[in-house]
Amino acid sequence: MKTKRLQLMIMATLFLGVNIGGASVAQGATLQHKSAVVTKKPTLKSTVSTTNVSKVNTTKRSTFRPLVTKTAPKPVAKVTAKSNASRIVATAQKASVQKPIAKSTVTSAKSTTVKPAASKVVKSSDANSIQANTAAITRNRVGSVVTPATMRVEHVPNVRVLLGSRSSDATVTSTANMVVLNSSNGQVSTISANRGTSIGVRGGKIAVNGKAIDSVITLKPANSDAPFLFEGKGYRGGLTLRANNGTMMVINSVPLEDYLYGVVPQEVVPSWPAAALEAQAVAARTYALHTMEENKGKLYDVSTSTDHQVYNGVSGETQATTTAVNKTKGMVMLYNQRPINALFHSDGGGYTEDSVNVWGSDVPYLKGVKDFSTGTSTSNWTVTTSRQALESKLNAASKGVGKLKSIQLTPLGKPGQQTSDRGVSGRIKSATFIGTSGKTTIDGDSLRSILGLKSTLFDFYVNYNPAKGTGKAYHNFTGNNDTVYIKGHGWGHGLGMSQWGAAEMAKRAIPGDTNYYQTILRHYYSGITLKKMY
Repeated sequence: MKTKRLQLMIMATLFLGVNIGGASVAQGATLQHKSAVVTKKPTLKSTVSTTNVSKVNTTKRSTFRPLVTKTAPKPVAKVTAKSNASRIVATAQKASVQKPIAKSTVTSAKSTTVKPAASKVVKSSDANSIQANTAAITRNRVGSVVTPATMRVEHVPNVRVLLGSRSSDATVTSTANMVVLNSSNGQVSTISANRGTSIGVRGGKIAVNGKAIDSVITLKPANSDAPFLFEGKGYRGGLTLRANNGTMMVINSVPLEDYLYGVVPQEVVPSWPAAALEAQAVAARTYALHTMEENKGKLYDVSTSTDHQVYNGVSGETQATTTAVNKTKGMVMLYNQRPINALFHSDGGGYTEDSVNVWGSDVPYLKGVKDFSTGTSTSNWTVTTSRQALESKLNAASKGVGKLKSIQLTPLGKPGQQTSDRGVSGRIKSATFIGTSGKTTIDGDSLRSILGLKSTLFDFYVNYNPAKGTGKAYHNFTGNNDTVYIKGHGWGHGLGMSQWGAAEMAKRAIPGDTNYYQTILRHYYSGITLKKMY
């Protein structure tokens, strides 16, 4: 009996020891797993403040449950919450293997003055969570990032400039090697430095030296600082070529600041005071960002003409304007935390205009204000014509009324005296022409175009030429040989900043005020704020 009892005690001891040991092993495995989890941070979801991108809050997306195993879980793809937006975008990009795809549609109206851009939103599970918290981050196929204006852009975005379309081959040369990328952004070949390369269209594809590659290709210098030559003209950045119904769209993808180097000297006189050049640099930068944001899904952002901003590439750059761009780098005008449609014109003619009186839309920051441009050929001008010439132009525009008898239009007075047919500056909103076969009313913009005038700030003087355009207007025709003097002021639509006015303001800058350009901008754009975006 004693022996049997001893055996039972030994068996019980062994049984308890096994269980305790098992618990220890299990507990040890659990602790080891927890330790492994601690060394691998949980996946984070980035929450970006709409007021300051540097304030990024992070919350756990999931918790790890203890596993009875010695094997640590595999790392989970994560978006690292950092204080700079470019790191967020870069991480989201890594999580996605989808290649950007070009979209179409064009938003085109004078009130927005914007054009296309070829892009596709890059999406992944992580990128989607970022977009949900930041009102979307859009990345175009050449790598530029357009973010909501409430975010701080941490690097210079690219702008896509349409250089033109052509059916014939063109020659591209670069001082550095250039890589050739297909529509999937994969490298297909390399172009040697200083070697002229023929680019054309073959069977719906872009061809390099006669070899068809893809419907869209991109050429990028291996050295990002090396300009390239397209048909002998120098540009910075890269070149995207897109086959389009037998023609080739040529698009220069260039960092925004480099783009401004080629824009600002074309829009101003480089010898103007520095404050005027700096004001123009900020206006041009803001206008470009507004355009890019409004047209994320288009094939290009801007053209090279006055339809947008005149751009002449490297050949147009000057030291004075480059200095102005560099000094104001990243500075943008905002209204309600968005980049404004920073319209500008050559000369306000003494007073700018409310947007509602020009294009019918009331834009709060485009209000009529005093303009300081004086004494230039653009400030005051006269066109001499005849009654017959006026009738011919009206007929050509399908606005003919027979032999002209009179013009119904409030005489041009002092600024601030808005009437039913003139805006706050005196610019014509509409004028009625009365003739032997009826009458027709023409809006100011159309009338300016029909008559080929510099602005809508003018009046008619029939058979009378006042010395300085200050005499009372005469709108009645008397006979067959009537002479008509059209006396006007300013050049351009009259909205936003007057470039000659900005130059005159800059001459009056307070000595030592190195940021006087901001005073100029706040004068011409009502209620805006200035912010350094990158």
